[in-house]
Amino acid sequence: MAQPVYIPNNSPDLVTMEEAENGGLKYRLTVDAEGGPSDNLCQGIFYLYDGHSESTHVHDVDEVIYVLAGNGHVRLGDREMRLSPGDTVYIPAGVPHGFTAKDNADLTVHFTFPVDRFSDVVYDYGAAA
Repeated sequence: MAQPVYIPNNSPDLVTMEEAENGGLKYRLTVDAEGGPSDNLCQGIFYLYDGHSESTHVHDVDEVIYVLAGNGHVRLGDREMRLSPGDTVYIPAGVPHGFTAKDNADLTVHFTFPVDRFSDVVYDYGAAA
């Protein structure tokens, strides 16, 4: 059984995601078995700079995102939807998706995957093309 864990603000360190177009995506894992006990739950926050995009990709697991701040768009298959603070998006496994920050604001998003470790999540950029 997993034990409770306290994760202080601004920890762990930010990581740059190299696959993002223009290099404008950083993330911080908040719940991940690499940093403490986890029971099939991985969460974090990603920060996408204004005008930058996360390349379209697919995962082999579901994902849920919640917009904390900023504005942008999410691509879900052949649809594109505007994102604003408070919006939630459920992305089933295998659905091509990506994000763009727009309107002179960085996009800050809380993400959740049903895995123990973020390293268990497959990011397949080729399958989304």
